Amino acid sequence: MKYMTRANAERIICERGWLAQMPENFREGLLQKAQLLKFEPGQVIFRPGDPAGGIYGLVAGTVIVNTAPLDSTPRLIHIAVPGGWTGEDCFMTGQPRRIELAVKSETWLMHVPLKTMEQMALADPSYIRAFGVISIIASDSLLKIVHSLQKKNVSARIASALHRMSWSTTAPMSVSQENLSIITNTSRKQVNNALQRFVEAGWVEIGYRAITVIDPSALRQFAEQDQTD
Repeated sequence: MKYMTRANAERIICERGWLAQMPENFREGLLQKAQLLKFEPGQVIFRPGDPAGGIYGLVAGTVIVNTAPLDSTPRLIHIAVPGGWTGEDCFMTGQPRRIELAVKSETWLMHVPLKTMEQMALADPSYIRAFGVISIIASDSLLKIVHSLQKKNVSARIASALHRMSWSTTAPMSVSQENLSIITNTSRKQVNNALQRFVEAGWVEIGYRAITVIDPSALRQFAEQDQTD
């Protein structure tokens, strides 16, 4: 991935997701205090039990989310998309980290430290609600995940996951077939068969360690049919 300029990073992070829903004055104030950070493949941004910290917003790259109920082994449940933010739970509860964020490819993220968030909320209490919206968006995402996993058709579950992770018809997703099988509760063979079907239909393209969604509307329509395999 070539060097990410600050201007381009701010444009991407405001195109969709949480910041796209926030008032302009809040976006500008937050970005003035945000740090643009680069992570390499294999790095873990934070793990469950780590000290409380601030929020991270994905600009570009591949970040996976691992978590589980208390006393259970964390598993992959989500692959983040540009514009997505997380880490707000520490701000809301004052407690240690609850999930794991792991980097799978060269990645750029915006980071707002916890102290900065607290200072912003102290200056304007309405910002507490603004930061809380991140949790609402995360809940909506989890509802989509559960809804997708309830689909009886294997290919429909895979189509739902691809649609959920695609944010632009021109942006390839660095997701392995193994990880795609985990988050859709399918086998790698089933993922491979579904992807070949989607390629033949012209809905996706497959490159080196990357999948590009060409027709997200077709994937969503197919997923919603949810016919029996």
